[in-house]
Amino acid sequence: MKIPSVNPIRVTCLVICAFLLLAPLTATAQRSFYMGLTPWPPDFTDEGVRDVYRFISEHGDMVAHHFDGGVPWLEALERRAYSQHLQDDWRRRKSNSPPNHAVYVAITPLNFARNGLADYWGKSDGMSLPKEWAKKRLNDPDVERAFLNYAESVIEYFSPQFLAVGIEGNVMISKKPEKWDEYVDLNRRIYSELKRRHPRLPIFATIQYEHLRGIEKESKKNLHRQMPGVRELLQDSDLAGLSTYHYAISHNPPRDDYFEPALSLGKPICIVESGAVSRDFKIFWTRLKGNPEDQDAFVSFLLEQATQLRFVFVINYIAIDYDRMLPKLPWGIREIAKAWAYTGLQDADGRPKPALRTWDSYLRKRR
Repeated sequence: MKIPSVNPIRVTCLVICAFLLLAPLTATAQRSFYMGLTPWPPDFTDEGVRDVYRFISEHGDMVAHHFDGGVPWLEALERRAYSQHLQDDWRRRKSNSPPNHAVYVAITPLNFARNGLADYWGKSDGMSLPKEWAKKRLNDPDVERAFLNYAESVIEYFSPQFLAVGIEGNVMISKKPEKWDEYVDLNRRIYSELKRRHPRLPIFATIQYEHLRGIEKESKKNLHRQMPGVRELLQDSDLAGLSTYHYAISHNPPRDDYFEPALSLGKPICIVESGAVSRDFKIFWTRLKGNPEDQDAFVSFLLEQATQLRFVFVINYIAIDYDRMLPKLPWGIREIAKAWAYTGLQDADGRPKPALRTWDSYLRKRR
């Protein structure tokens, strides 16, 4: 067989052209951010737990352990062993987490309503505060020592790559502004001491973004205090951790300038919680609208912005819809839980939503 002659000039031109054509593709095949989910299960069963951790393993490179149900105040203050309930929860999380995934852990000294001290985590989470703790100020020395000890035990056990030491703290500006200075003072002390001990660990407080931007109705009364308060809080924070959700009842489709207020904070941005509903449903007596297309549009927007603005990580809070779990919850808790029940990337029957295809298309890009 005759071997054709090779023109070196032509080959060089072809190589250069190929490089120029493929360079943009190479750039878009990268991402700056981790992509994670929490292990909230689709049902209170062993199978439900296995399903959610399998999903996290296949559709993420970060696992987010979000502790918003209380703090073991008494045990942490006295450095005693935590309750069996807490130990079992931690053990289950650590043993099921994919070994090659980054770990993000969020703890908080604030309660779920963000208007006071976090509940007590004793025999179960969400317990009433012990009598002697119920009237303590947020920056009480006992609160500081206990929370610092708790944070240290979290770091030792989970070895996180990222640690939040407050969850959606700026909601307090909307609900209990008179306690804001106490919280800022506590955050400053916790951050300073933890950074002294762990200088390479990113430590930060998270922000509820719809409150910061005045989208949530209850934030409007004290909206003038939101940005100054958040700037003050983030003086002692390595990242700007944003919690942001999309619900059609009150949220317009986000625009390209959606994250400008966050960018003005001057901190690297991470999305610590996010989600959008994929179906219509009712919470108490309020009907909210959603569909798979709008959910996909929000997830797509979020990941596009994360790419352009080089976010640190993005968490879609719920992996799999948990509507099968709802009937097992007490009525009041069930109504509140509905807010996140349909924000998964997969429905309860195992069917992927359009948003999952979008999510996975970014996950396939090299980080």
